[in-house]
Amino acid sequence: MEAPLLMRESSPPTESDDYLEVKNLKDAKFVLCSETVKLWKIAGPVALSSLFQFLTVSSLNIYAGHLGDIVLSSISLYLALLTLCGQAYGAGQVKSTGIYLQRSWIVLTMSCIILLPTHIYATPILEFLGQDKEISELAGNYALKAIPSMFSFAFILPTQRFLQAQSKVMVITCITFVALLVQNLLLYVFIYGFDWGSTGLAMAHSVSHWVLALALVVYASCWCKEGWSGYSFLAFKDLLPFTWLSLSLSVMTWLEQWYSTFIVLLAGHLDNPVIALASYSIW
Repeated sequence: MEAPLLMRESSPPTESDDYLEVKNLKDAKFVLCSETVKLWKIAGPVALSSLFQFLTVSSLNIYAGHLGDIVLSSISLYLALLTLCGQAYGAGQVKSTGIYLQRSWIVLTMSCIILLPTHIYATPILEFLGQDKEISELAGNYALKAIPSMFSFAFILPTQRFLQAQSKVMVITCITFVALLVQNLLLYVFIYGFDWGSTGLAMAHSVSHWVLALALVVYASCWCKEGWSGYSFLAFKDLLPFTWLSLSLSVMTWLEQWYSTFIVLLAGHLDNPVIALASYSIW
């Protein structure tokens, strides 16, 4: 004889409980409502976190638009180059252990070093891809100033996955929102207060991303006891197999990013690339 899986029907089950067999519409409604609430407790903060990260990029484009069409177009082209050459390394699967997290930091930091030429030589790369010379020069200049922000992703991406695996989604949401506020404050001060132009864009972008990175790392290492056993030299062990695993998984994310990247690069080949890139960026 099977024992009932749920002892009470008037309140949602705990983590260790399950539901009784659904026999009528009332039971189905109860299960649907309970599971919906549980789902949104996880999905809601994740969605907000993604929205805040999207707004971080959008606010950068908005302020760039106030500096002129050329600046907005060059920032859009730089972000496309970043996607094409750099964002792919963020797809490595990070398991919910502190050792794997630290190993990811090491591998992704080395990846950033390998990717440095894409920022240092961004102008000739973009010109080789057929982009407008003036836009390429501004995008290359911005890419040099934005190098620190690239290294921040080596800590942001795996730490977010580490916390997500432990359902610390509200923490990610709060930290991401604070980073968004910091960036917009710095953008206003650097551009309208100090009149630093594209340099202010790059500085605000880098500072806000490092605020996000450091906040996530500090929380994961100091207040997230599950899966974190302290810093260890074991993180340097088996780096090569871990790198190959991350590389194979990153290809899928890289391919997903290409469709929007190619649209930006193709827009740069139109008759008026400044208007085309700026319009696509705003859209």
